[in-house]
Amino acid sequence: MTAISSLSATQPLVVAKVAANTPVAGAAVDTASSAASPSSIVMLGQDTSVTDALTYNARGSLGGGDVPPAWEYTQQDKVSLNMTGNFSSSSTASRFQGLGATLLNQLAQTGKGISQSVIRTSTGKALEPAELAAAQAKLHSNAADNSISLTLKTASGKTVQLTLSTQDNGLAVQAQVSGGDLSDDELVALGKMADGFQSAIDGLTAKPPQLKLDALTQFDPKAFSSVDLSTRIKLDEKNAQTLELHADADGRSVRMSGADGDLNMSVDLKNAAVLGDSNQQAKALKSYMSQIEAARKRGDGDPQLLSMFEDVFTSLHSHYPATRVSTAPQTVSSIELTDTDHSMLTGLADFSASVSEKSEFANPARPSELDSFTYNLSQSTQSKGRDQSNRSIVQDQQSNLVASYHKPLYAGQKLELSRDPTTQNYLYYQINDQASSKTSIGYDKGALVNATVTQAASQSTRISKYVMGKLESDTHTPVSTSKTQNFLSVLNQALQQDKEAKLGRGVSWLKETLAGIQDKVMLQSNPAQLNG
Repeated sequence: MTAISSLSATQPLVVAKVAANTPVAGAAVDTASSAASPSSIVMLGQDTSVTDALTYNARGSLGGGDVPPAWEYTQQDKVSLNMTGNFSSSSTASRFQGLGATLLNQLAQTGKGISQSVIRTSTGKALEPAELAAAQAKLHSNAADNSISLTLKTASGKTVQLTLSTQDNGLAVQAQVSGGDLSDDELVALGKMADGFQSAIDGLTAKPPQLKLDALTQFDPKAFSSVDLSTRIKLDEKNAQTLELHADADGRSVRMSGADGDLNMSVDLKNAAVLGDSNQQAKALKSYMSQIEAARKRGDGDPQLLSMFEDVFTSLHSHYPATRVSTAPQTVSSIELTDTDHSMLTGLADFSASVSEKSEFANPARPSELDSFTYNLSQSTQSKGRDQSNRSIVQDQQSNLVASYHKPLYAGQKLELSRDPTTQNYLYYQINDQASSKTSIGYDKGALVNATVTQAASQSTRISKYVMGKLESDTHTPVSTSKTQNFLSVLNQALQQDKEAKLGRGVSWLKETLAGIQDKVMLQSNPAQLNG
């Protein structure tokens, strides 16, 4: 029988006189033809002059020493070599290091499906064929402790699916193409996504995790119609972090759940007309990042969870599909928007976003006092009208913060609440904030007749002070304000100046006027800032 090399978990995979895709001894294949005699094992990188060669039978049982890892196939390719190097590590991040990019690149280069797995037995005995087949099937399924799946739908109707999975005793990858062979252009576009896929994997498996999803939302719309990412990463014996990403020409969404809490966000790209230029979008994103950070501080939110929320918010609102913006009619419900209209909008696509921490019973003496944090943000845009000359646009921005938490009586003190009254010295905060910004634009017979922004913000702060377990004070401080700004006369004057300037009479300040208005339409959650 032909001798083959054993597959060491730390050495390159080499096949001697065995064709690619030949099942490894011990894999779930027909072994009847090889049962008659044992085969020699040569450990790569070792001195082959050693006379006491290890042998294994058709079932993989060694005549001495440890049982080598069982591979699904002996394949001398980059994916298997990458797996060989990674399998010696126990961490998920190291197991998946570079593997997503290698898998995607190999598929892009060959256009051929890939399936590979490596499993190490923990019993000291080789797995029976049925046991090995079951273990391989589990690794290739969602039942593995850690799994990452990327699905791409091509514009021509084909489907590409890549999966990576690992658990203590195994590592597996798979790449499949259905609906026909990929074209050369599709293969090129696929290869361009390799680094972005790996970046997402590296972020998700990092400690603490990061959401690096930008590249997956920036797919080539000429090659792909949609991208889906589904992940499950084991955090400990009780908790796992899951994430679902979807992106297509009409929208993007992310849903994540983990030990610290949950976040959800969806972005609607169908109303392309509301999108501003890159400068306007950057200013809007900066404003929203300030709002999120202010909410985190006020509600004592978890920095790591809120950092991931900011990452998702930025990723889904960055690099809107160029083809959608450039080729789709610049309309909201078939109404064309002007520069004046855009100046009173945020420039961002409509969205809905929320982040919520896992509530915690932080005070054993008072179970009703939860530590919690929930924050919601949204934007929606509506238009009405018979035609371009008679129409109206309304854009609503909303935010809501509900939080509660415990703090020591004095800064620097350590808070260790128990049923012992001597530990019951603390301040208990309850926060409930609301904010809104409503922009209204109206035209009658082609003339601008309405250009207003109405903003409101309220903050409710309740602080209960306990000393030795007794309530000493309970203060409630509500603050609210609202204001309406009318830009009609300012805009009409600027529009008239612009018209005169185009006729060679005077100077136009329209661009500066529009830029100034853009700064005033963004949501403000602090009543003091709103009055500033």
